[in-house]
Amino acid sequence: MIRNYILVAFRSILRNKLTAFINIAGLALAIACALMIYLFIRDEVSYEQYHSKADRMYRVTRSFHNDEGEVGLHLSSVAPPIGPLLKNDFGEMEEVVRTLNSSMVISLEEHGETKMMNTESEVFFAEPGIFRIFDIHTVTGDANAALNRPRTAMLSRKTAMRYFNTPDVVGKRLRADNDSDLEITGVFENFPNESHWHPDILVSFITLEDDNVYGRERLATNWSNNSFGTYILLDKGTDPVALEKRFPAFVDKHFGKYAKANWGVGPDWVASKSTTLYLQKVTDIHLRSHLDDEIEINGNINNVYMMGAIGVFIVLIACFNFINLSTARATKRAKEVGLRKVAGAFRAQLVVQYLSESVLLTFIALTAALLIAVPGLNWLNAFTKKELSLNLLTDLPLFGGLLALGIVVGVLAGIYPALVVSSFKPALTLKGLQGTAKGKSTLRHILVTAQFAISIVLIIATLITFQQLDYLNTRDLGYNKDQVITLPYDSDLNKSYESFYNELLKSSQIKEAGRSTRQPTGRLLDSFGDPKIMRGDSLVPITMNLKSIQVDEGFFNTYDIAFAAGRNFSKDIPTDDSLAFIINEAAAREMGWKNLDENIDRDFFYADVRGKLIGIVKDFHFESLHQKIVPMIFLGRPRFRVLSIKIPGNEMQAGLQHVEKVWKDFLPGKPFEYRFLSERYRQLYEAEQKQNQLFTTFAALAIFIASLGLFGLAAFSTLQRVKEIGIRKVLGASVPSILTLLSREILFLILAANVLAWPVAWYLMSHWLDTFAYHISMNPITYGLAAIAAMAVALLTVSIQTIKAAMRNPANTLRHE
Repeated sequence: MIRNYILVAFRSILRNKLTAFINIAGLALAIACALMIYLFIRDEVSYEQYHSKADRMYRVTRSFHNDEGEVGLHLSSVAPPIGPLLKNDFGEMEEVVRTLNSSMVISLEEHGETKMMNTESEVFFAEPGIFRIFDIHTVTGDANAALNRPRTAMLSRKTAMRYFNTPDVVGKRLRADNDSDLEITGVFENFPNESHWHPDILVSFITLEDDNVYGRERLATNWSNNSFGTYILLDKGTDPVALEKRFPAFVDKHFGKYAKANWGVGPDWVASKSTTLYLQKVTDIHLRSHLDDEIEINGNINNVYMMGAIGVFIVLIACFNFINLSTARATKRAKEVGLRKVAGAFRAQLVVQYLSESVLLTFIALTAALLIAVPGLNWLNAFTKKELSLNLLTDLPLFGGLLALGIVVGVLAGIYPALVVSSFKPALTLKGLQGTAKGKSTLRHILVTAQFAISIVLIIATLITFQQLDYLNTRDLGYNKDQVITLPYDSDLNKSYESFYNELLKSSQIKEAGRSTRQPTGRLLDSFGDPKIMRGDSLVPITMNLKSIQVDEGFFNTYDIAFAAGRNFSKDIPTDDSLAFIINEAAAREMGWKNLDENIDRDFFYADVRGKLIGIVKDFHFESLHQKIVPMIFLGRPRFRVLSIKIPGNEMQAGLQHVEKVWKDFLPGKPFEYRFLSERYRQLYEAEQKQNQLFTTFAALAIFIASLGLFGLAAFSTLQRVKEIGIRKVLGASVPSILTLLSREILFLILAANVLAWPVAWYLMSHWLDTFAYHISMNPITYGLAAIAAMAVALLTVSIQTIKAAMRNPANTLRHE
């Protein structure tokens, strides 16, 4: 019986080659797309799941609030005293571990000669308990003792290979910051891609107790430096929600006591109203955490949902094609059904027969999909920077899932056509009175409309994403990001910076250079409390979240940032680097100032310093356009981390060579590593760029699959009406009028699809645009263009068949009547 079903199914496919090709091509593309999306989603949701204690691993985060309770900053790291105090106060914490991300110049020296030198940015000071929380696989060395002594370190396998070409490096040494040696005590396996951090070097945390590095006293008392990642392993059965509810009392007990003793806050000040601690599952970090100082760029759970929905929709479009074509061709099978029923076939047998055809066709498409997915994964890996792989021999769950998918899709796509065909009555079909599948055209109309509605939503999303990206790239940022390079500033330059600066500007290829603690395109994370401004004879405090940046006199000129009032810092005024302040217009507005000039040279108190407000700069977008321009204050204190250099566009190569020469003259032991600020700006919106490419790809794919089905329907519909077309031509109908007649129905369906798609697209894209503080307004023209594009594709698809039929000689089509 089964053999007969399969044999008949193959014969049916061969008899209807066009229909079979359209169904197989559509399903193959859709399944290949769904398969790649599945592999992407599976990878995204697997982050940190490889840890044996993943269900008990948490990270401590910290937010800061204003007097109204609004969160101004939420950090993924906390102050150094918090970890030990949590361990001391909460017995249900099995392990508490601190880490500190740092950047070091690491060099390999042999016989007094430097063999290799690199700036390593993925260096983490870590307490020994890190191995008892995270599953870190040791290649060489003893993980229990590797980080117990000062100035010891473990390398990742790739780092060990890069410096020594072997993982057998225990006992060897690397030079750190040209200052001291790190003894290598072991090598750990590279962290998997599915991790929220990827350290290259783990340095013993006890090293920080050295006063020349950080200091034991600061580790115990510094509540201002929130740079320490703090991870917790809870005891089994501990309720993290109940534990988190006890944190406010903890904050009041420790931070409140410290602030009252050292910061001069009033006796009624409540610490837990200004800052809050949270417990965040480590497994949630990648997809559900977008804090202000994440270690790496995370994914987004909304993108996972979006990708999953697109995969489902594309498979549905292909299934709709199958249903449409199968029901449309029901008339061709009416007499076959009648003969089978007369010969004794039951309806259930007919249903199984047609479902077997559907499942067989789906498995043929599944085989083709696997052939498409292999090169498709290469593109997806390059696109997402992942290492996704497809190996059905080793991935048994995926193999079983694909088998189930083939059966489910085959049954879902074929069940309705099977029920329709098997319901024909033999007495009528053999007389030619049934089998036209009347009433089934309504379903076909609904499915075609749904296909194009999905496609139109994707087209609109593509157009709006493109417009927003163009807006991001062309908006006036208030500063000039072009022809600016940035380098990590080295404190060794402090004493000789004036000579370094003058040497740089000796060349006409260098326009300006400036130093700062942070650079545009970065995040504003620093703040030193509320300012005070002179009003009358007294300093009046102003409650506001004022973000601070330390800059020198060259910073504003390097970035062409204009002044609204006052002046820049000046080398000629010695007190400018310690007693002068500059704010932006947003800060002035927050203070309620209307006349900016009258506030220049007023006494201003900030960060425990009473000085003068010397200038107000015009607003500029220091952060990405996802964030609003916030009140900012610029200080002249010389504690810089970034050096920015402006090089005219026509002199870029020569300018870079000059900068490198000067750098090596003054810092011979430090690598020359620069980045273009324009490249950093582009990377701010890399996720949106990729989203636009995905929308474009999937919109084109959805349109193509929908058009395949429409082409098949048009071909069949035209075949059914070939004699009607011949009679109309005999009666004088022109080719354009026949084309209009045959295309009118499709146009109505596309219009209906637009009516459905527009509200959905508006809702989705308005929410997406709201993630930007500055964005375009949606233009009705965009929706009109999407409608025109869908209609053009549909008309082109239909016209291929209808024009051919309309041009045919009616004598040839009517000669047998």
